[in-house]
Amino acid sequence: MGALVPALPTLASIGTSVATRSLAYKQAQENAQISARQSALRELQLRQDAELQREKIALDTQQAEKDRKDALKRSVARQRAKFGAQGIGSGAGSSQAVLLGLTEESEEERASREALDSLKEKALDQKLEQANALNVLQRTQLQERSRVDGVFGVLNDIF
Repeated sequence: MGALVPALPTLASIGTSVATRSLAYKQAQENAQISARQSALRELQLRQDAELQREKIALDTQQAEKDRKDALKRSVARQRAKFGAQGIGSGAGSSQAVLLGLTEESEEERASREALDSLKEKALDQKLEQANALNVLQRTQLQERSRVDGVFGVLNDIF
């Protein structure tokens, strides 16, 4: 019994240290879970923002298409009126060529806008993919750091 008494403070110290490390490990785990939840919320927010931006792009596209068609109708009507004032019929070759040119310009404008919209949507997709990859990396790093801290803490207490 006499040999056991001097070892009691050391055993108590080890027990306290293990309990402290265990508590710290649990707290690190909770912090990792909180960070994971925050990361998931940020990712959800990014997806919702991207969806809103997609809706805005679609609405802008619809409005631009309506404006384009209206402008084309006005241009064609104005050009026909000019031809009529000059005594040129709308069935004449040169007048048809001019009207066809207006239509082609309008179609080129539409194709250019569609390409720009496509580029905007690709940028949104890429932003989401990058954010998702970063979140996965951060979650993995937190989990590994927490696991390593727990293992080293226990080993430190033992030795």
